[in-house]
Amino acid sequence: MKNKSIEVFETIMLSVMKYFKWVVAGSVILLVLTGIYKVDSNEVAVVLRFGKLVGTTAEEQIKTPGLHFALPYIIDEVIKVPVETVQEITVESHYSEDTTINSNIKTSGYVITGDSNLVLIRSVVKYKVSDPVRYALYINEIDEIVKGVVGGETIPLVTSMPVDSVLTTEKTNLANKLKNNTQLILNELDCGITITNIELTNVIPPNETKDAFDAVNTASVKKQTLIQEANDYTESKIPKAQAESDSLVSEAKKNQAEKVAKATEEVAEFNGLYEQYKANPDVIKNGVFRNRVSKVLTEAGATIIVPDGNESAKVILP
Repeated sequence: MKNKSIEVFETIMLSVMKYFKWVVAGSVILLVLTGIYKVDSNEVAVVLRFGKLVGTTAEEQIKTPGLHFALPYIIDEVIKVPVETVQEITVESHYSEDTTINSNIKTSGYVITGDSNLVLIRSVVKYKVSDPVRYALYINEIDEIVKGVVGGETIPLVTSMPVDSVLTTEKTNLANKLKNNTQLILNELDCGITITNIELTNVIPPNETKDAFDAVNTASVKKQTLIQEANDYTESKIPKAQAESDSLVSEAKKNQAEKVAKATEEVAEFNGLYEQYKANPDVIKNGVFRNRVSKVLTEAGATIIVPDGNESAKVILP
């Protein structure tokens, strides 16, 4: 009976050992397969082996898009970094959802402008990863870092500007300066990201002062409208006046040229006649006289004047 029990036990153990080999082989295969990983087109990857970065150069450390192989996950850890994806962070350190100011500064942020007015500012920061190794391994809580830098840089910029500029005319310049200043500080911190844009999505006065701001904005819009209308009027009138001026000047120059030409012609005619007069005075006088009388008679038309009662008077016809 004992020998039979031993035989059964040995049979069971042989079966277990037989299947255990397959289980171990399958486990090894699965473990090896876990080392195959894919890097998408918008990503790169870095590999940690027992917590240490694999590779000595940037080319060795950064795995480009495609299929790659690493040691099983218990040895290697693959960290993928979306370097081509634009990531966004909303900064509300100087903004409150109900757009009011209350005594709890932690839930009611605001900024004081250069002319002692209050504004609420919410911004959206867009960035891309420029150094995947630095970003993946050495920087923790990048969102909080960016929020802190943007919030800190917003204050000195806004406090140097009047409220009208912050709300309207200089809003774009404010966003650009905020972007540049934020990038400089993040570079000093070596965060491994590049700011692509900062949008000031909400720049508004608090509810407590909204009516006053709206009145000022309405007046400002009306002012700009009147200025534009005046400019449009000026632009429509000046060209017309200039055209009329040019036309009058051109007509005057034309008239001047005609008068000068006619005067020059008469002077030349007179000079020619004078030279002839010096040579034959009587002939010239008679000729001129006849021309003048002929002109008078021509202008008189068909009327003939006959002297009355003076037979010695003569009528000289041309």
